[in-house]
Amino acid sequence: MDYFQRPYLLLLLIPIIIVLIYQWKTNPYGPISFVQSDRFKEHQLSIWLGFKKYFYILNEILIYLAMISLVFASAGPGAKYNLMPDNTKGVDIMIALDISGSMINSYDFLPKNRLSVSKDLLRAFIQKRIYDRIGIVVFAGAAYLQSPLSSDRTALDELIEDTSNEDIEEQGTAIGDALVLSTYRLKNSEAKSKLIILLTDGVSNTGKLDPETAAYTSKSLGIKVYCIGIGKEEGQYEVNYESLQKISSDTSGKFFRAESPEVLGEVLNEIDRLEVVELPSKPLEIQETKFPSFVFFVFVFLFLNLILKIYPLKEKL
Repeated sequence: MDYFQRPYLLLLLIPIIIVLIYQWKTNPYGPISFVQSDRFKEHQLSIWLGFKKYFYILNEILIYLAMISLVFASAGPGAKYNLMPDNTKGVDIMIALDISGSMINSYDFLPKNRLSVSKDLLRAFIQKRIYDRIGIVVFAGAAYLQSPLSSDRTALDELIEDTSNEDIEEQGTAIGDALVLSTYRLKNSEAKSKLIILLTDGVSNTGKLDPETAAYTSKSLGIKVYCIGIGKEEGQYEVNYESLQKISSDTSGKFFRAESPEVLGEVLNEIDRLEVVELPSKPLEIQETKFPSFVFFVFVFLFLNLILKIYPLKEKL
């Protein structure tokens, strides 16, 4: 039991407790605790007087327990169970984010730079994918795993928010390394769909592996690559949209150009629509009511109270 539908009704316990304390202090054994009767035989009377006060206390406790159970039942007690969707029905996504110097020093996404805009829109994208596991790879002159596949939206959001170009010392743009690292993190996935979102504004000019070989590895494992080229071709930094388009085409993904923050937002929304996930067959949260159990105890306590009241009467006949 971890919640109440009407928790304010629990306030009714306060007057019950007050009356219980008052009654115990003023007359703990009842108003007729020591009343004697000529109808009792001598030996029955001595036994009766010895146990009468305990019968009274137990009877009173049962009444209060019945009232307390009734208050709990009225408050609508229950339990909540969270059921996570089956991972095989979801999508596993690795986000490969370029954090090289050109993402910081560009001028075509003013008033923010390309990296800041990308981070804001990726955070919004992650919050939409509630049924998926998402991982993060950041790269510049080298590629590093920022987060493995995870369903923790809060942690992923914080990781992206804190990402900066200072996280990687190596200069350049190692697209091939970012692709192969993302592919490695997806290779054992049993998800319905596996994909990489590669977000970069530059030409691959360093790294241990070229993008074409890395893309072939992704393709062989059934992983789609959605490439997003950020920035304008006539900007101050060189871009190679043809290479990115080939990577997406070879892996059955799709290539997008994002020449402004608005277009980048539309691109991520389109990817969200393209990768539609089958809804889980079970609800994410189910609620179980405990109301019948407390009502049952109300009748049990009242029944026992009635039995204890009848029993002494039979003893004195």
